[in-house]
Amino acid sequence: MRTLLEEQFTVLADWLDEVPVSAHLVEPVGLGDWTVRELVAHLGLGIGLSRYVATAEPGAVPLSLGDYVRAYPPASEQIAEMTREISASFGDDVVGGFRRTAAEAFAALDTTPGHVLQARRGPIARDDYLLTRLLELVAHGDDLQRALGRADAPLLPEAVTAVADALAAAYAERAGAAPAGASGLAWIRAAAGRVPSDDPHLPLL
Repeated sequence: MRTLLEEQFTVLADWLDEVPVSAHLVEPVGLGDWTVRELVAHLGLGIGLSRYVATAEPGAVPLSLGDYVRAYPPASEQIAEMTREISASFGDDVVGGFRRTAAEAFAALDTTPGHVLQARRGPIARDDYLLTRLLELVAHGDDLQRALGRADAPLLPEAVTAVADALAAAYAERAGAAPAGASGLAWIRAAAGRVPSDDPHLPLL
């Protein structure tokens, strides 16, 4: 999972430079009042939070991925404020800020031992935590390509599958049954609330 996370980060960061997003920073992305600038900064926040994880205390019971991401909506205001702060720190070099923050995050992850990590929302198994970071890259990489009217964001098939499967497991944990048609970006968009659904268990985030 660690290798896949870095591979997805690298191809997405390269694509952001190729677009280039620096020419689109003030364009809206359909997530409240966020622009491209805030969304790329939020990508930096998502990966950058890995700088602050620690080895969990012995005996800590890890949260499931589903329980971990369930804590996102109640923290939306705090997340938005942190996004504004990191956006200001990046300035106009948002991709450079994204790259620098990710480099620090990967270095921190690689020097933090243990199979269970103490992360912002509680203890979580290392691979599940890495999956939450991959989810950020995939879901928001897709947000960006749709906001920019493109369909070429390099979302690695393995990353899309891993995120879709993780969200399907989170759905099953919440609903008591597996979701129908839970594969690919269409499912990720539904699970993340990017498209309307009459399913009472959605969105998951």
